[in-house]
Amino acid sequence: MNWDNARYLLAIARSGSLRAAATALGVDQATVARRLRTLEQELNTSLFHRAPEGYHLTNSGKLLLPDIEQMEATVAAIERKSMGMDASLTGKVHIASTDSLARCFLLPALRELKQTSPNITVMLSTSPGVMDIRRGEADLAIRSARPTDNNLIIRRLATFQLGLYASADYVARRGQPTPGNALAGHDLVMFPQDTVPQYWQILCGEPLTNARIVLETSSQWMYIEALRQGQGMGMMAREIMQRCCPELINVMPARSESANIWLVVNPDVWSAGRIQAVIAAINNAFPAE
Repeated sequence: MNWDNARYLLAIARSGSLRAAATALGVDQATVARRLRTLEQELNTSLFHRAPEGYHLTNSGKLLLPDIEQMEATVAAIERKSMGMDASLTGKVHIASTDSLARCFLLPALRELKQTSPNITVMLSTSPGVMDIRRGEADLAIRSARPTDNNLIIRRLATFQLGLYASADYVARRGQPTPGNALAGHDLVMFPQDTVPQYWQILCGEPLTNARIVLETSSQWMYIEALRQGQGMGMMAREIMQRCCPELINVMPARSESANIWLVVNPDVWSAGRIQAVIAAINNAFPAE
């Protein structure tokens, strides 16, 4: 089977129409229709039911779909491995991270990278969801949670110290918390419980008993902005606060806890010259331990 034709089947199956598949593949609708006809002629079977509401796989199409998806995964793996053989300092590198780490550490690193390796281009994704590095959704990631897949290349970049922060306005209105039952009666900004369940019982050694959660957000930068606007107290890394929000106050400097920051890389692309150049720039941007 011609993979170049088979990928059109995947696009139609996933999108449900010729037009949407054409948009996903970056071609015109006539090209998608022609490739589908070619594939059906090669296989001597109909792969889709054509209906006004969209395209739906026939039994033959459903039978083939898992194998074609495996073809897609194999092609992607070959592309990643061939990328890893490229020693040149040119091409695209896809990095996944959080918005706060990107703003405070990655953007300065990429600015320096541009001076030494101007032919490397970077795609930076900062969505709250965790991208699958092993499947090639990104080449590398900077994360605060260590992956469990030991087939990935995992390196500790830094260890941050987490503290409780608030704006001067909030402290003036609500007072400085004192250790012991410091969060009682205070407003808190939190990340969603399903993403960080460990922080919904205790923050920096202080129980959440009798605290009021006023805002939840999955965006680290929206979290920081809420603290800046005086909406409540919240736990963030000292290293991020010092770089990007020095006006926020560590309301209990004697209380803190540590969090590791991890570099995660797909082993297929590890040895590529552009990947190593990006990693070197990122390493230089984080504080030495």
